[in-house]
Amino acid sequence: MLAASAAVLLGATTVFAAEVSNAEVEAKVRAAFADHPEMIAVAKCESGYRQFAPDGTVLRGGPGGRYVGIFQIDEPLHTERATGLGHDILTVDGNVAYAVWLFAANGGSPWKGCLPRTAPAPVIAGGLTIDLKLGLRHAQVAVLQRILNGGGFSVAASGPGSAGQETEYFGALTREAVRKFQCAKQIVCEGSETTTGYGRVGPRTRAALNAVTP
Repeated sequence: MLAASAAVLLGATTVFAAEVSNAEVEAKVRAAFADHPEMIAVAKCESGYRQFAPDGTVLRGGPGGRYVGIFQIDEPLHTERATGLGHDILTVDGNVAYAVWLFAANGGSPWKGCLPRTAPAPVIAGGLTIDLKLGLRHAQVAVLQRILNGGGFSVAASGPGSAGQETEYFGALTREAVRKFQCAKQIVCEGSETTTGYGRVGPRTRAALNAVTP
């Protein structure tokens, strides 16, 4: 537990933190992303595991200080969504929790500057060749997203996963697009990835996707 939570002064914009050590923040990040060590590295790259600056205010970066906290989350862009999910990105727990949600939805794309650079996903002769599922990071995920986006089953309307901004991460948005495709093609429309394959790209879904690949 943190020594004390951050407190936002009513009617003010300054956020003061009681004694919150970098070690405590790092421990929270490591616990939240135990299965995704690349995001632990992202937190170190973005902030050095810091939510607060030495003067006690929230750590800010970028133009106008719009990026905040451990994961340098874009405050104007994400505050409304984060608040709707019950996460205050100006606090340690809220910043980490929203980063977990954002990673599940978009993979590491929001932090691509702190992730190892990868080559663009190649156009694969014959289309998709392997099974794909939630949590997978692979070049063929970007190919899958291109097929879905081009076939009217958009992964995202804008940003990571949208047409022209496909990613190599199979997150929640990709799974939802796969499910819409499976329902439309009358492959499966209920259950889960493990019970019926709903939301997972297995042999039957892969064949159907390859059939609509230009």
